[in-house]
Amino acid sequence: MPTFRNDIDSIGVYIPGKPIEDVMREYGLTDIVKLASNECPEEPFAPVQEAITAAATESHRYPDTMAHTLSTALAEHHSIDRDNILVGPGSSPILMATAQAVGGEGTSAVFAENSFLLYSIITRMGRAEAIQVPLDSEIRHDADALIAAVRDDTTVLYVCNPNNPTGTYIAPEDIDRIIAKVPGRVLVVLDEAYEEYVTAPGHRSALPNALTYDNVVVMRTFSKIYGIAGLRVGYAVGQPDTIMQLRRFQAPFAIANVSLAGALEALRHQDLVADRAKANARGRDQLAAGLDELGVAHVPSETNFILILIRPETSAVELTESMLQRGVIVRPFGDYIRVTVGTEAENVRFLETIGDLI
Repeated sequence: MPTFRNDIDSIGVYIPGKPIEDVMREYGLTDIVKLASNECPEEPFAPVQEAITAAATESHRYPDTMAHTLSTALAEHHSIDRDNILVGPGSSPILMATAQAVGGEGTSAVFAENSFLLYSIITRMGRAEAIQVPLDSEIRHDADALIAAVRDDTTVLYVCNPNNPTGTYIAPEDIDRIIAKVPGRVLVVLDEAYEEYVTAPGHRSALPNALTYDNVVVMRTFSKIYGIAGLRVGYAVGQPDTIMQLRRFQAPFAIANVSLAGALEALRHQDLVADRAKANARGRDQLAAGLDELGVAHVPSETNFILILIRPETSAVELTESMLQRGVIVRPFGDYIRVTVGTEAENVRFLETIGDLI
């Protein structure tokens, strides 16, 4: 038996939403709707598919480790310098790199309970202690509680905004207060994977904060509204020196040529991105209205998913299993299930299915 780390059992294993192929194989179904992983329900933009196909001819070459062309395009898109950007194979590996860069024995990481499951996993990977802070009564991040949870040994604070899996968001003034109150030695990581879906009045991204403070980093992804989750591309924005330190923990040639090409082309079509954001808002309203009609409680969302409260007499796990048997994949979280906004037809099927089961 190989020798592994003596704390390896404390490191959780991330369990994703059930793949369509597994449901087909296990349940003998062919007509399946996947609404479990907060993916875009539409395939990549047509020009993106063409760019991917063209880039495949260069697959015998290693990709550009620095992702120069995509980094330059992102810099232009955000009106910042290329040195402010770190491109990675999805935002999750950049989060992992961050945990390793700031972690170690005798350190701690602060983040909310009922937030992105990966935070606790990467904290243990980085040999740090996890300090989890309850959400407030409205199932939102509690800014003051997060600030109060920071200890002398804390090196990082993660804020998922909007939050996964609740769909709620934290107001800009609360983000500003967290940054102002947290010691400069603590890296504040603002995970904005769902930023493009937010419709709340007065909301703004924390990108300006990342350009102002050397202890603030913002994470973004191409996996959600850009619709290329399978290509695995994400990026971080921060001060050049901070970005350089995170880069030390990224493997070389981490992003495939086809992924770089697909993300670059997707970025060029902000008009189509805007159309998708509007379609998501309509779909989110469709789901919310249908759930209201069914008398099913749910959390107001600013993302591409809705968190649904399951009645006490019903098990979220059992309800998820019953929906699987009917070809609808959702994801349980304690007393809740999370459903991704799908196409209009997919949303109708979900509502009909849950309506039959509750």
